[in-house]
Amino acid sequence: MNQTELEQELRATLAEAGDRAQVVHDLGLRAVRPVRRRRTWLASAVAAAAVAAVAVVVAVNASDHGTSEVASSPPSSRPVTIPTSSWKPGDFADQALRSGVLRVTPEGCPYLIPADPRASLKDRTPLVWPAGYTARYAADGKLEILAPNGTAVVHEGDNLAVGGGLYPTSSKFCTFGQSDAFMIMEDLAHPR
Repeated sequence: MNQTELEQELRATLAEAGDRAQVVHDLGLRAVRPVRRRRTWLASAVAAAAVAAVAVVVAVNASDHGTSEVASSPPSSRPVTIPTSSWKPGDFADQALRSGVLRVTPEGCPYLIPADPRASLKDRTPLVWPAGYTARYAADGKLEILAPNGTAVVHEGDNLAVGGGLYPTSSKFCTFGQSDAFMIMEDLAHPR
C-alpha cells in the first residue's frame, strides 16, 4: 500500500465515523507522517496497523453509541454465517429424527431446543445445515434459514423436525462447547 492509498483509506474510515473520528484523527495522521518521511517498509507496516487500529477504535466507539453502520441498518441486511456441511440432496442420509424449537443465540447461532418449557440451555442441540443453506434476519428481526434456492424454510421460534445424524465436530463455531452437532441431512425446501 503506498502513501496515497494509505491516506485515502484513512480519510474513508474517518468519513464513515463522522463526529467520532476527531478522537482518533491525530493518531491516524501521526501514523501516516512517518510514511512520508521515511518511506520504509517498517514505517508502512506501522501506518497500516495504525489505520486498522483507528478503524477498530472508531467502530467500537460508534457501536457503543448506537451509530455504527451495522447497528443502524435494518436487521434483514445483516449477514449471518451458519455452520454448513457438504451434504446435499441425493447424498447418503442418516435417518435419525431430531425435533424441537429453533432458537438463536445473540451472535446468530441457530440451535434446536426441546419444546418442553422445562428445557434449559444444556439441552440445546447445535445444528449443521446442508450445503448452500444461508441465514438472514427477517423484517421482524427474527432469524430465518434459507434453502439454496432462496426460499425461507424455517424461522426462529418455529417447531422443527429434521432428519440426519449426530456427528463429532472439532469446530468451535456455533457448537456451544459441545463435541457433537446434529448434521441435517434433509432437503428442507422439499420436506418429506
